[in-house]
Amino acid sequence: MSNKLLILGAGADRTTGIEFPMANTLLPAIAQYLEGEGKPVDEALRNALPGLRFTFVRLINSAIDHLTNREIGELKSVVQRVQEVVDKISDDSSIVKKQGILIIRLFNKLVGVATESQIDEETFGLIKEVFPDNTQDIDSYDSIVDIHKLPLSDTFKSIFKATLKQSLSTSSNDVANALGVDMLDVEKLLIDKFLGFYNNKSSEIKNYIYISWCLWAFLVHRQQKVLEAQASNVLPFYGNIPRDIQALTLNYTSFLENELGREQCVYFHGGLAEYVRMDTRDLILIENIVDCDPADLITNEIAPNIDVSDDNPEHQRHVIPALVPPLRLKPILSHKYIELWHKALEWVHQAEKIVVVGYSFNTADEHFNDIMRVNHGKMFDIVGPAVHDRSFILRIEKVLGIPHANWAACHVQGKSAKKAGNVRLIKANADEVNLSELFIG
Repeated sequence: MSNKLLILGAGADRTTGIEFPMANTLLPAIAQYLEGEGKPVDEALRNALPGLRFTFVRLINSAIDHLTNREIGELKSVVQRVQEVVDKISDDSSIVKKQGILIIRLFNKLVGVATESQIDEETFGLIKEVFPDNTQDIDSYDSIVDIHKLPLSDTFKSIFKATLKQSLSTSSNDVANALGVDMLDVEKLLIDKFLGFYNNKSSEIKNYIYISWCLWAFLVHRQQKVLEAQASNVLPFYGNIPRDIQALTLNYTSFLENELGREQCVYFHGGLAEYVRMDTRDLILIENIVDCDPADLITNEIAPNIDVSDDNPEHQRHVIPALVPPLRLKPILSHKYIELWHKALEWVHQAEKIVVVGYSFNTADEHFNDIMRVNHGKMFDIVGPAVHDRSFILRIEKVLGIPHANWAACHVQGKSAKKAGNVRLIKANADEVNLSELFIG
């Protein structure tokens, strides 16, 4: 049993030469794929799912219609994200910059309506003074206007619809992308649609099957492109992983097991090489995933195992990719995941040295963070370009219990680093560090 453990997050697949999209930019990339090389995938899935009504245009309409249901903090976050893009555009005459300024102004007006309509403390105090006998009927957290019930104007909708459509096209711009990151998040979409399996809602189950297989097909396609481009070279980052270690990955790609072999890897969120039959919860292996043609597999193997002809979901058959939705409370797609997650816990518990690359310790992955929490005192090297950001250090405090004031500046392999006890935060991209040396040091 190896006492060296490598843990990989999305940052590993962002390495130069691999360059997979991050989760919050995946959906536009998938939409563009389905309009081009992925058209046969779209056709195969729609043939397998008669009555499917999901389209990305409908998704945009839904995202806009639900804008008024968002919290004020969420709306302000969108403003901040677009503002950061606008600030980087030096050309004041740029139409993209002007588009960003327009989006910011409209969102600020929406925030203003939501904020100004709230009953402030002074007003509530006056209400209690004037109507003392009615205080129990008055909600101090209420608003003068319920913004959640207000319809957006056609002008407002048209502007945002046009911008979000741009984010799905190959001619997208940074402002459209910044807006799409928040409003067209494939992980949020999967979480929303996966609930259809719990409440027996057939339309949502169909949507989940379609979206998850589109995601799977896109990732398989991109993986093949990377392997073809790097066929005569050592695969960036993955090709330099030491062979005498064990590794956990929160990514779906097959790069890790191609290098280390299946026995030395745990795919915590599932992977591309398996799918799940939902009625029996069996995991089924996809042969030769590296050379798999997504449309052919869906047509010849997946579609025959899907039957949604009966309106009652309990009488239907569903198969979905073995990609565990990014829920804080993990759904058990198969009993084998119980064994897999227990194995991950054991590996983390037994490891003496753990190197973490490209994992953000985000609260969306609390299931995995809980595994890390019970392992204080181990030697950790945590590698990533944002590991010195205040937000990251605060997340480390919550997971590993290291107060943010404890970090001292240092250098590791010539890279800026911070150290507290047995933990080092190394500010670097995945391919900028020597993993063999980290496991020795």
